[in-house]
Amino acid sequence: MNLKKTVSFCFLIIMLLTSLLIINNILTPNRRNEFTTSATRFNLIFNEYYAYNHIVSQLNFGYRVPGTSAHDNCSEWIENQLISISDTVLVQNFTIQKENQSSYECQNILGKLNTEKANIVIFGAHWDSRNVAEKDVNNRTQPIPGANDGGSGVGVLIELARILSLYKDSLDCQVWFLLIDAEDQGQSRGMYGLEGWGWAEGSKEFVNNIDSFYVSSAEDIECFILLDMVGGTDLQFIKEYRSDEDLHQAIFNEGRKIGYNIVFPLNPKRMTILDDHVAFANEGIAVIDLIIDFSGGNWTYHHTSSDDLNNIDQESLGITGRTVESFIKIYYTLGDNTTWRGDKTTSVSSSFLISIFTLYIVLIVITAIRRIGRTQINKKKN
Repeated sequence: MNLKKTVSFCFLIIMLLTSLLIINNILTPNRRNEFTTSATRFNLIFNEYYAYNHIVSQLNFGYRVPGTSAHDNCSEWIENQLISISDTVLVQNFTIQKENQSSYECQNILGKLNTEKANIVIFGAHWDSRNVAEKDVNNRTQPIPGANDGGSGVGVLIELARILSLYKDSLDCQVWFLLIDAEDQGQSRGMYGLEGWGWAEGSKEFVNNIDSFYVSSAEDIECFILLDMVGGTDLQFIKEYRSDEDLHQAIFNEGRKIGYNIVFPLNPKRMTILDDHVAFANEGIAVIDLIIDFSGGNWTYHHTSSDDLNNIDQESLGITGRTVESFIKIYYTLGDNTTWRGDKTTSVSSSFLISIFTLYIVLIVITAIRRIGRTQINKKKN
């Protein structure tokens, strides 16, 4: 076989292998069409400026600790925000009283979209702020502002509710926006937020009475997505131990496909965290806790007086909001049978894989051609 025929043959092999790879990417089950998802991502409309302003509004009330007027005023504000953009808003009032302690009135606030749909996706965030800054150097007994720890998740959820309400008719699911009270008053470093309280009291209360919020015989809760500390500087999410593997992969892959590779690392740090998702996981619901490493990560203001607006990054809010918006659009668009369950699609795009594979084949071909050429030259010399 002469050199010209060898090159032509190798070129045909490259074209054949590349075509097979493209066909496999299109036809394999649970593989998403990259052209469709890219177009969807370009239409993301989450506005981090609005989310940031919602944090400002919360901090303007003061410390949102149960038993304070700031707490009551913030509760009313959250309810009014959801009323303007939800189909239905429900408030779960409950009382917490520990032994020999005062009683506190608390509220879980739930906004619903597409209440006629049978399958339910829940987004959650806690809205109370911690009563002590036990990690602070000088102000350990003072409340924290809670800009990130509490405020950021609320800000993202209210903005997410607004944008999903704009195109709710194109979604094939019911969406809940659950703002959870009484999460952040447990014991840390020998100090309670409120004496005798545990962590995530509000989510336990909600789950204990969850049947009063939906018809379990006709509706199904598919997943619970918790947003906690999602607006700080140097954002990077970890993988919480109880997070559902498929749900984790789906959301992290969405973040990486948009371009947020540092925020959603391929091999995130794994941690076990007692948070509002635990009560839902104990009910057999698929959960994910989108949270940072607040004990050893780059954001070092957890449970300190420095958890304020100076350490909030609007870009972090946008990254979180656009990622979960993309997740909903990709997996819950009306008429699209794509599911995140069992979806093992990698975070690397198919076009990138094709490019790498093709380059690999080209290198092999070039090596083969050079060897054939040297062989022919040696034959002529001989």
